[in-house]
Amino acid sequence: MANTVHRYSSAFVSRRQVLRASGAVVAGAVMPQVLADAAGGVSIGMRAYTAIFPGGAGVRFDYDYYRDQHLGVMQRLYGAALTRVEMRKPLVAEGEPPSLYAAIVNFWIPDPEAFAKASAAHGQTMVQDRAHFTNGEQKVQSEVVFGETGKPASAIRTGDRCLTVLYPQGPADSFDHEYYRDHHVTSLIKLFGHEAISRIETRKGLPSPQGTNPPLYSCTANVYVADAQAFAAAASRNHQRVVDDIPRFTSISPVSFMTEVVGAFDA
Repeated sequence: MANTVHRYSSAFVSRRQVLRASGAVVAGAVMPQVLADAAGGVSIGMRAYTAIFPGGAGVRFDYDYYRDQHLGVMQRLYGAALTRVEMRKPLVAEGEPPSLYAAIVNFWIPDPEAFAKASAAHGQTMVQDRAHFTNGEQKVQSEVVFGETGKPASAIRTGDRCLTVLYPQGPADSFDHEYYRDHHVTSLIKLFGHEAISRIETRKGLPSPQGTNPPLYSCTANVYVADAQAFAAAASRNHQRVVDDIPRFTSISPVSFMTEVVGAFDA
């Protein structure tokens, strides 16, 4: 996790209906089997994409259009080629500067070949629709799910909060994914408790298909908040223990920010 773990920031689209949005870590901890057993469509080894829409001055992002129109088109065109899509927006507390990000979108892909065929047939349609909801660009990386625990992904609903954690990739950086999954995440759950964290998912960044471009991020993680007050209290108590564990698995300075799920659909 990052040194901003104490900071904070969900509509849900089913196959049948669009719901509008309502309003350290202990070293040597043993990885629970549940991290590889969580159900709900997302599974260990599943391919995924993370799309990041940078924010900043002059950047426009229409969350309502993305949820009510763009996701609906994606459902219809891609079908079972996507297990789940989830879009989140950063939450910025009063008095804090604007977020560097406009939106984070995760895509879970059960069959990469089926997804590639759907993208070849419909990708341009989705790209052309982008102008309707944003004037910004997006950065996308391919990933693989290597850890999950807690509630199934399909249980994440409108208004749920999620601490989004990004570990930027650098030529000289290192990242021990097994330690992160088996020790850091496990101990985070022990320290925070299930009253604070409902689900954690970790994904490993993959290079381009040709291997010419490294991933943008060595690792990305979604830490879903069960209760905001419990999460804040646990973060305050355990902040330093979490930060002190980071050098044990990476030389990367992570970026973390609280987000809210404002659009999603499950297959």
